[in-house]
Amino acid sequence: MGLRLYAQRLGILVYLFLLTTGASSDTLSEEEPLFTHTEKQRYDGWYNNLAHPDWGSIDSQLTRKAPPSYSDGVYQMAGSSRPGARSLSQALMKGGDGLASRRNLTVLFTFFGQVAASEVLMASESGCPIEVQKIEVGTCDDAFDRECKGTRLMPFHRALYDHKTGQSPNSPREQLNQMTSWIDGSFVYSTSEAWVNSMRTFQNGTFRSTEGRFPPRNHERVPLINYPPARYLGMQDPEKMFLLGDPRIHQNPALLSLGVVFHRWHNVMAERIIKQHPDWTDEDIFQRARRWVIATLQNIILYEYLPLLLMEPVTPYQGYQPDLHPGVSHVFQSAAFRFGHTLIPPGLYKRTAQCEFRKTMTGYPAVRLCSTWWDSEEVESGIEELLMGMASQIAEREDNVLCSDVRDKLFGPMEFSRRDLAALNIMRGRDNGLPDYNTVRRYFQLPEVKNCYQISDDCTGPLDDVIGNIGGFAETSGGKAGAPVSENNSTAV
Repeated sequence: MGLRLYAQRLGILVYLFLLTTGASSDTLSEEEPLFTHTEKQRYDGWYNNLAHPDWGSIDSQLTRKAPPSYSDGVYQMAGSSRPGARSLSQALMKGGDGLASRRNLTVLFTFFGQVAASEVLMASESGCPIEVQKIEVGTCDDAFDRECKGTRLMPFHRALYDHKTGQSPNSPREQLNQMTSWIDGSFVYSTSEAWVNSMRTFQNGTFRSTEGRFPPRNHERVPLINYPPARYLGMQDPEKMFLLGDPRIHQNPALLSLGVVFHRWHNVMAERIIKQHPDWTDEDIFQRARRWVIATLQNIILYEYLPLLLMEPVTPYQGYQPDLHPGVSHVFQSAAFRFGHTLIPPGLYKRTAQCEFRKTMTGYPAVRLCSTWWDSEEVESGIEELLMGMASQIAEREDNVLCSDVRDKLFGPMEFSRRDLAALNIMRGRDNGLPDYNTVRRYFQLPEVKNCYQISDDCTGPLDDVIGNIGGFAETSGGKAGAPVSENNSTAV
C-alpha cells in the first residue's frame, strides 16, 4: 500500500513539473529535435557501469589478484631481508646498450606502450605527506659514488594510498590509481572537466592550437608534472610547457610528440564533423570528435598493439560485460607493465622527409634520452622528424637489461637529480606489497618454478624469495620465443 501511494505521488509530481514547464504530450513527441546529438561521457570514469558507477573511476584502489606481502602484514615495505634495490639492479639488470630487438620492434612501438599505460594508470606519484625511503648505493658505485665515499643514498617516494586502509591485517594498505582504468581518452582529454575546458576554443568543437598546430602554452598553470630538465638547475617555468591532457606528458620527447599527434587528431576529426553537420553546436562537435579519438585509441591498443605485444590475437569484442571489474591490479602496476622499460633506447633518431637521418647540433646520430627529460625543445624543432625516426629505429632487446639512460640517468627530484629506474621498479613492488614470484604464478594459475634455470639460461639458485617483478624480467626461456613480455607478465596483462 505504501509503495502504491509513493508511486501515485511521484506521478503527480512529474505531472506538475510538466505543467509548470509548459510541456505536454505533444511537446514530447519523437518529432522534436534532441537537446544533443552525442551522449556526453564523463571525464573522471564515473557511471561507465550503471550497476557499479564508481568502477574504473579516478582515485580507485588498485585491485589485488595476489595476496599482499607487507613486512608487517599491514603497510610496511616488503623486502627488509632482501638485498638492496640498487644492488639487485647492478647484478641483474646492467648490460650494454644497443642490442637490437629480436623481433624488430620499433621505438614507436615502445613509446606507444607508454601511451597505453598512461591511458589507464597513474599510481606511482607521491602521497601526502611524502613518505621517503632510502635506497642504499654501494661504495664506489660506477654511477652514483665515483668518489668511493660509501655514504650515497637514493631517495624513493612511496605512492599515494587510500588512508582508510593500512590500519590492520584485515585492511592492508591499498594504493590509488589517479587515472580512469577505462580506455576513454584520458591521456588526451585529462580526467577533469575544468582541465579540458582550459584546452578548448569553444568554437567548432576544437582544441586551442598555435599556427604550427602545436598545443597552446600553459598560461592557465594547469598542474602539469614538472621535474627539473637535464640542462637546468631548477624547474621550468610552467607557462612554457604545452597544455595537454596528461600531467606526465613532458617526461620525454617521444611521449610528448604522441600527445601532440592525438591533440591534432581531435581537431582533424572536428573539422570533418562540422562539414557533415554544419548545424551542430560546439559541444556536439567536440563530444563526437572525442568519441572518434577514443575509438581510435581503443582500436590501436586492442587490435594492433596488444596482438603484437602478446604474439597472439585478441578476442574480438563481444559486447559490454557489466560484471567484469575494470580495475588495474597491483601485479600489473608494479611488475607486468614495466616490461617495456627493457625496450627503451638510450637515444632517439630523427629522420627527414627525404628519409635521411638528421644528426644533432653536436654531430651525434641521435638525441640522448638522458639529456631531454622534461624538455620540449626537441619536439618544437620538428615533431614529424622525431616520429619518422621512431618508426625507423629498432628498439632495445627484450631481456632483463635496461639501458644506461634509464638505469643510471633517470630524472629525479631536486634533491637527487639522477636515479635508477630498475631500482625504483623493485622498490615499487615492495611499496605495493607485491608477493614473491611463485605466489604470483599460483594465483594466475601458472605452474610453480623451482629454480632460476627454468626461466632463464643465465640464472641459478632457488626462487623462494624472488619478488614478482624481478622474476618477470628474468624470464627469457619458456613461453614464446622472442616475446617482448614474459609468460608471467603476459598473463597479468
